[in-house]
Parts: sequence; structure tokens; C-alpha cells
Amino acid sequence: MAYSGVLKKRALAAAGKIPFDKLFVNMKLVDIYRERVVENSSVGVLGGVIVSLCPTFRAEAAEVVDCGGMYAAPSFIDCHMHTESSRLSPAAYCEGAVPHGTGCVFADPMQTANAAGREGIELLIKLLGEQPVHSFIQFPSRVPAAEGLETSAAHFVPDDTLKMMKEFHAAALGEVNALELDKPSVLEKLALAAENNFHINGHCPGLDRDELCAAAALGIADDHECENGRELSERLFAGIPVFIREGTSEHGCAALIDEIVEKGLPTDSVMFCTDDKAPEDILKNGCIDNCVRIAISRGMKPVTAIKLATLNAARHFGMENRIGSCAPGRYADIVLFERLDCPEISRVYFKGELAAENGKITRSVKSCAPEDSIKLPENFSEDSLALDVPIKDGFVKVVYISLNEGGITSKRGEARLSVADGRVVPDIENNILPIAVIERFGRDGSIGRAFIKGLGIKRGAVASSTAQEGCNIAVSGASSKDMFAAVKAVEEMGGGSAVCLDGKVLASRPLPLFGIMGIGGIKEEIYSAKKFEKALKALGSDNPNLMTALTVSLCPSVPDIGLTDRGLIDCRTHEFIPPAELLHEE
Repeated sequence: MAYSGVLKKRALAAAGKIPFDKLFVNMKLVDIYRERVVENSSVGVLGGVIVSLCPTFRAEAAEVVDCGGMYAAPSFIDCHMHTESSRLSPAAYCEGAVPHGTGCVFADPMQTANAAGREGIELLIKLLGEQPVHSFIQFPSRVPAAEGLETSAAHFVPDDTLKMMKEFHAAALGEVNALELDKPSVLEKLALAAENNFHINGHCPGLDRDELCAAAALGIADDHECENGRELSERLFAGIPVFIREGTSEHGCAALIDEIVEKGLPTDSVMFCTDDKAPEDILKNGCIDNCVRIAISRGMKPVTAIKLATLNAARHFGMENRIGSCAPGRYADIVLFERLDCPEISRVYFKGELAAENGKITRSVKSCAPEDSIKLPENFSEDSLALDVPIKDGFVKVVYISLNEGGITSKRGEARLSVADGRVVPDIENNILPIAVIERFGRDGSIGRAFIKGLGIKRGAVASSTAQEGCNIAVSGASSKDMFAAVKAVEEMGGGSAVCLDGKVLASRPLPLFGIMGIGGIKEEIYSAKKFEKALKALGSDNPNLMTALTVSLCPSVPDIGLTDRGLIDCRTHEFIPPAELLHEE
């Protein structure tokens, strides 16, 4: 049927001249536009779209859905997230997120693009499209994530990026690193996106007012790297809308909501995102629904909090005519819950069809996994992981990555380490360990070597093919023998994580989907992760976020210092740092 015919049928149903497909009755409707609740409401749906609210005529429908007197609101919108960060396939991610009310995700497949290029993005879009959730792509702006500073599976130049954004109907250019706005390739991508009316997501950690103004002047349209009230106010002042982020490792919701409530700040330019969520966190606490509950608990009016999670997000991306409210012309994406002051989702409808009930998804398509082969450098050996210096014995000054407790940022540290037989010796007692990032795509076989403080490993080693953001292999440990064994274990399973002790694999966690995601259901993947975490304890570390520290804290786009397969990097100047300097000549 031509679309004009579809519209005609909607008009006839809205006028009571033909029956609805579904009539939702007995609900307390959350009126997003007027920020109020309408008691004893009903919603008429045709073809998955809302066509009538509280009809005054005697409505007829093929199916009547009794909402049991529960509150009804639009399903929630996640303004910025990476399915890959959960290590879950799109199917498993939705298995956890949809029952918590997520009806729309704006997904940035940056890790997928770096791990599998264009083909990876195509498959991820297909897999997301099979799930009961609206999915829009924020096309990755950084492939490689740190151009010239690391190696990935693909390299998207500006013209390629624009071509694929059009082809894949991208909602935005994915998070542009504001610390790289002076790079010609970044400026060209910004210009092409702006000239073609694409939204531009920002990644603006630690910027001061002048830097924020520069970012806004270049087209940055939002930011999720906002950690406190001062940063929130500065971004809003510069005209940069804020995505309040509540992930597994990054908790910004309470502090930012406190700032809004205490100072009575307008909320039109504020919305929610998760960015990165772990599977168990998704299953236990939810996603955007968790943000809504936190906001309400900090004193925000419930309907205002729901508006941040729905209409504000839809308006920000210019999609208010399709999603973000329970109003005519919008998809019938509806969540039902018992308490307005603490929304715990009971039922979720996607385009009018039941998608989840009582914490269980009702429809899903299992993800497939293409074969992913890890291609280690030629002649890779235990010796490949050593940091060699041009003296046989003595001491050197090393620059190491110092982990910030409880966060993903890092600081630069310096230490005096000994040299034996031309190789720098780690200081296990003082928690200064060797770390390496190994190129895994069979391109140039590069290996970045350095030292890190804060992992707390006292014996053995751990490796993973999920080093953000280039998705190469990161490995660290107290034994070079175990480091080598862990890397080889990752290679043998085609991607994933491995922990080794005394040359033996204690546990492994396969991630066969591009080497960064599993293909099991969410509970299966949680079990796998827990089994792996339990094995990590054999390494003697007291760091509760060891794997996050190993992979995320190396990221070259998060200050102050990072490590890629090319070497140690100053994240602010984008210059390489010598990992070791001689103290004296022998």
C-alpha cells in the first residue's frame, strides 16, 4: 500500500470510522508535553503507530490491552552507547536492556569499526535491526580511534566516512574527540558532516570554557564526558547539550542532577546515556530506567526525569515526529510501571507489540558470529614483550601509566627501574608491571611496550583482545612467560580474554564476534564473565576493576596517558612518549 493509503487509514481510525488494531485502556498516561499524568487514559494504535488518545467516541479494536491501572510512558531513549562495551551481541544486549524499558538506542559502533571495518558495521546494523528496539547509528568518526597513533582493522578517510554515513542513514557523526580538533582530517570530517546536515556528537573530557567554545564553534552538538556541576554549567553556557552518563564505570547522574535541582537549571538541553554498561549491571540495574530512578531520588520531578529520557532525546536528534512521546503519529513504544516515584518496568511494547514482560524479553533473534582470526606478528615470542634498552645492566627512568582509583582516566608517573641483560625489570613489589599492546589484524605487527601501576597483579598474567579503542590485544602480568601464554590463548580462541599462571590457562572468555563480543545469551555471558573474574583472583590483585583498568584505561583519547600498539602516548598533545630513558651510560 502506498504511504498515502497508510495515512488515510490512520485518519479514519482516529475519527472512529475503522477499528484500531489495538486499544490500550485503563492506564495513567504520562503526558510528556504538559508534564502531568492523565488518569484513566486510553491509546488507540494502528499499524504500530499511535493514532488516538482518549477517544471520545465508542472505540472498537481488534485487540484490547488492559494496562491494569499502571502508569504508561514512552519507552526510553539511550542517546549514546556502544553495544560492544558490554561484550554482548546485539541480541544479548537487548535481552537485558529491553525489559528495562529501552526502546531506542543511538549506537556508536566505533569498536566494531576498528575491529572489523565496514563489514563489521554492516553486520552490527543488521543484528540490531532484528531486535525489538529502534536503532540509529552514530557513525564512528575515529577509525583508527587515534589516527597515526595506533593500528586498527580499517582506516576511514573523510570521504569514505561521509559516503558510509549516507549509505547507512546515520543519525550523527559519532563522538568526535575535542582534543583532536586541530587535526586536518578531523576538521575535514566536521566540515563534510556539517555541509550535509549531519548531527555531530562530541567527546570533550576536561575542556575549559574556551576549549568548549571552540568545540561548539566547530559544530560539536553534545557531550557525554561531563562529570560535575561546573562542567555541566559550562557546557550549557556554550550551547552544548549534555548527555548525563550513568554507565558501569562512569557515574555522573547523581552529581549532575544535584546541580540541576539545587540551582533550578532548565532541562531542555539535558538527556541521558549509558555509554558503557556491563552485562550484570544491565540485568540488575537496567539502563536509562536507572538514570530516571536516580534523578527522581535526587529530587527531580518524576515526569521531568521521564521527559529527559524520552522527548528531550527525540528532539535533540530531530526525531520527535517518530519517537519520544505517547502521542499520535509516534510509534506505539510504551512502557508500563506501577510507581511513578520509582519506575520499575513491568511491560514494554515496541510498535504496539509486547516486547518484554516481568523482566523477560518476548522476542529476539540470536546473533551469528563470523569467524574472527587473530593475526599475531610474525615470530611473536616471549621476547617480543620485553622492553629493551641500550645498556646491559644499570638503571633507567621509566614513564608509567598510573591508574586513578575508581575511574577510567590515568596519570603520568615516573620511576627508577633496574636493567638486567638489556631489559627493563618490573617492580612487582611496588605494583609497577610491564604492559603491552599487540597489533592483531596482520597489518604491520607493531607492539607498544610500557609499564603500568595500579593493576595489582602479583603473579601470572592476563590478556584481552578488547583494548579500547583500537581493539588490539592488551596484556600485563608479573611473568613474561605467562604474558606470552595469555596472548597465545587469545589467539587460539579467535578473540577474547585469558588469564594464565605458571604457563597454564586458568580461564578464558571467548569473544568470537569480531574478537570483542560474545554470542551467548546475557545470562550465559554473565556466567562466563564471573567464571573469568573468579580466576583473576589467582593473580593476587586487589583491583576490583582489573579488566576495565587493563583495557579502557589505555585509551589514547582519555587523558592523560595511554598505550597503543605504536607506543606510549600523551593524550593531550598526541605525541609519543619514550617509555624509558637512560640515567647514566656504562
